[in-house]
Amino acid sequence: MTETDIFLRHFTPSEIIITADDANTILRFFFGSNVPDAEQLTQADIAFAQALFLEAIDKSYAMGYVHIIYDAFYMKIPGSFDSVKDMAKEFMKKAAKHWFDHATGKDREKPEIYAAIRGQIAANFRSVWQLRMQGDDLTY
Repeated sequence: MTETDIFLRHFTPSEIIITADDANTILRFFFGSNVPDAEQLTQADIAFAQALFLEAIDKSYAMGYVHIIYDAFYMKIPGSFDSVKDMAKEFMKKAAKHWFDHATGKDREKPEIYAAIRGQIAANFRSVWQLRMQGDDLTY
């Protein structure tokens, strides 16, 4: 397994804590405009969006040391996407603690998603989403 390997958690319907509107925003965050309206998303699409979001937040905390280096040398904070910032806070409050490998208690107050993590997740799952948008089953 390399550092770029990303494996998504599969959520049962009872574990889904985001709304269809949240899922739509998350999917757009990763895949741009190639996302159907919220009311057209399936339960599987919503679970996939939640899994992407969880992975992005958790992997960003695993990469936290990069933030310190980046701040010290370039005086910029790694990118997070404003439209999902409040959603990330709410998600962190509701998400089961055992879902996260790296994000801990105090991390839940100011969740971040690094641009590099977002890009890697989008690249890893772009073909999965493209197949879904062509009518195939969502398989990840």
